[in-house]
Amino acid sequence: MKIGLIGLDTSHSEIFTRLLNNQDDPHHVQGATITHVIPTFSEDLAISSSRFTDFYQIVIKKYGVAEVDTVEELMSEVDAVIIGTVDGRNHLEWFKEIVPYVKPVFIDKPVVMSSKEMAEVIRLSKNHGTPVMSSSALRFSESVMAVKGSVDWSSGYFYGPTPMQEQLTGYFWYGIHLVEMAVTLFGTGVEKVGVEQKADCHHVHLTYKDGRHLIIRGETEWHNRFGAVLHSADDVQTLKLWEEEKPFYAGLVEHMVEFFETGVGAVSLEETAEIVRIIEEINKGL
Repeated sequence: MKIGLIGLDTSHSEIFTRLLNNQDDPHHVQGATITHVIPTFSEDLAISSSRFTDFYQIVIKKYGVAEVDTVEELMSEVDAVIIGTVDGRNHLEWFKEIVPYVKPVFIDKPVVMSSKEMAEVIRLSKNHGTPVMSSSALRFSESVMAVKGSVDWSSGYFYGPTPMQEQLTGYFWYGIHLVEMAVTLFGTGVEKVGVEQKADCHHVHLTYKDGRHLIIRGETEWHNRFGAVLHSADDVQTLKLWEEEKPFYAGLVEHMVEFFETGVGAVSLEETAEIVRIIEEINKGL
């Protein structure tokens, strides 16, 4: 299967290409190859423009992915598409161009930047019959997958880095990882969102309609220590994602390829819409 990529301004462009195209990688994912790319970036976003040159060299020069200029060229060559720009502000516009081709589309996080935009993604997907999936890689980490659905968790404490970008409001850039972990394990149905500001972090409180309660500790400085403590009536589980042998990106790419092959995503658009809504509520308290 041939995959098209839009964007060369995030580490994900290198990671996805390496996992799919490099057969010598210890976590190589079979079944698809990134063959064509539209190399684009956002000039007004430093984390995009400053990294473009490096990822251009890796994806196009090292891995030999063919460069194309237009969506029409891209869609004539590939079976499925990854909208992989770091800038969630442009994801809906790219999707509008791609959706009429009725080929599976994976939209990297953040899927879009508002519930209004998310509703438009869902509408366009249904109207055209185009399969769409979006997800944070942390959902598919070994430890999260191991405990998902195994126990009825009653409460949880999630922690990790939540650095922010002015243009990618609040939790849309990095905080989405923790929100997605929480929803993966506890499901949808969040009724109340509260935020406490601390000196070096935020405490986000999520209360479910059935009374379950979660705390997300979002730390303002970047590091790689994502984790959680989960409680049930009879058990306590501690997750330390940074200690896992298998990269969580490999789990994401495996599910991405399965989605491209079947047209059925591991994450429903309705669940993704709730994640967007929760982030909007969190951002009101920041």
